Amino acid sequence: MEELVVIGASGLGMEVLWVARAMNRERKVFEILGFVDDNEDRWGKIFDGSPVLGGFDWLEKNMSPQLRCVCGIGNPVVRKKIAERAQEIGLQFATLVHPSVQMSEFVELGKGVVICANSVLTTQIQLHDHVFINLSCTVGHETVMERYSNCAPGCNISGNVLLKEGAYLGTGTSVIQGLTIGEWTTVGAGSVVVRDLPPHSIAMGAPARVTRKKEDGPD
Repeated sequence: MEELVVIGASGLGMEVLWVARAMNRERKVFEILGFVDDNEDRWGKIFDGSPVLGGFDWLEKNMSPQLRCVCGIGNPVVRKKIAERAQEIGLQFATLVHPSVQMSEFVELGKGVVICANSVLTTQIQLHDHVFINLSCTVGHETVMERYSNCAPGCNISGNVLLKEGAYLGTGTSVIQGLTIGEWTTVGAGSVVVRDLPPHSIAMGAPARVTRKKEDGPD
């Protein structure tokens, strides 16, 4: 049986843990060990019934063929850094899908993907490594979500949409068919995207308009 550690003892990390526990109720998949977090103030504390085992060095010291990790971090830039750090030491990633998720057999899931409860994914969809889909999202046919892209709760993505690496859709965002969201672009909550959005931008509104360029991004 695989052993599971969630990286990040945060609110989102606890939601990720909840997905893993829901999977275990359907069929025992993981032995859940707990969290790791570099914030020393959290070490030894209990979050949602699971301990914070230590910092990232705990993973290095406890490597085994059974050990799997998953990122419980919402910020795509930070998630990328954590995932690359884990890959450098040879850690393997779990993919978590809540049992209530509806999706066809024609959905491709990369490493470290998390899909939360009540989401619906139709057909010919590709989710690349470390994509995060939060509660009650819909993803239409032939959509591609590249690495580290993120849907906050209640997003609705129509068919043939491309979310480039690190794109982030805020809560309740809707994207009409056939559009591209540029890499590392953030779309504000409640926005309606009706045209392509450029990379490294912040957009919001209905229709969504670019308000400024982003200052943060991957190194």
